[in-house]
Amino acid sequence: MEYRYHLERGGLKYICPACHQTRFVRYVDTETGEHLSEDCGRCDREDSCGFHLRPSEYFRQTGTRPTAAARRKEPMPEPEPSFIDAETAGRSLTAYEQNNFALWLVRVFGEETAFQLVDAYHVGTSKHWPGACIFWQQDVTGKLRGGKIMLYNKETGRRVTEPFPHVQWVHKVLKIQPYHLRQCLFGEHLLVADRERAVGIVESEKTTVVAAGFMPEMLWLATAGKNNLKAERLDVLGGRNVTLFPDLGAFEKWEEIARGMPGVKVSDILERRASEADRAGGLDLADYLLR
Repeated sequence: MEYRYHLERGGLKYICPACHQTRFVRYVDTETGEHLSEDCGRCDREDSCGFHLRPSEYFRQTGTRPTAAARRKEPMPEPEPSFIDAETAGRSLTAYEQNNFALWLVRVFGEETAFQLVDAYHVGTSKHWPGACIFWQQDVTGKLRGGKIMLYNKETGRRVTEPFPHVQWVHKVLKIQPYHLRQCLFGEHLLVADRERAVGIVESEKTTVVAAGFMPEMLWLATAGKNNLKAERLDVLGGRNVTLFPDLGAFEKWEEIARGMPGVKVSDILERRASEADRAGGLDLADYLLR
């Protein structure tokens, strides 16, 4: 028997109206694709909360009845990704004496290893802010999906966030319009020539490069954002041995996404080692490697 309403699939969680934790799964109308009321759903903290408002109970409480399903809107096709030309990216692969991120890597690893890492991951230099770097995203076909400009402190390796977060995209600086950014994994281009090593995936580009310096036995890639871990983005890793290393605070979300993906496991090493201060700071793998 097919039911019209079911709990939303895909791992998306909302704030529970009872316990106020982000563990609430809402009911979806299968005929319209729309959610029911914000409080119509189930908290997955079954032992400590247990809130569950079923659609039948929701309609009874509100005195309403299911409406005739409106025609479902057909989703708009996703536009084809845009690309940056290789010549533009190539011009940035220089002037590392003016690149704060590269200079910090030299302090950590020494000049030889630092520039091997910069070269392997195609880290460029940007004039957008003095000392800024560019993390180019090149996919397995060799095309450049985009370049993220970021500014780091050359002494500490920390991102410059004052007086504002120094993050921008190359296509915005160059005023390329229209531009359809469809990101790939940072470091994805390395998969082509290296088909043997196990793959480690972290959140940030900086952590990728740091991990590659400390643990070269694995091939390191980044999602380039906590919310960028998506099953379709990992399609290029089919058949590989993959381990996810989420930042503190992201373990449950990444574990949920990884379920059902063959060959993908989630490391809990940070969860096991973290102090309360570490959790409050949202530390990542690089923070531990650099201690």
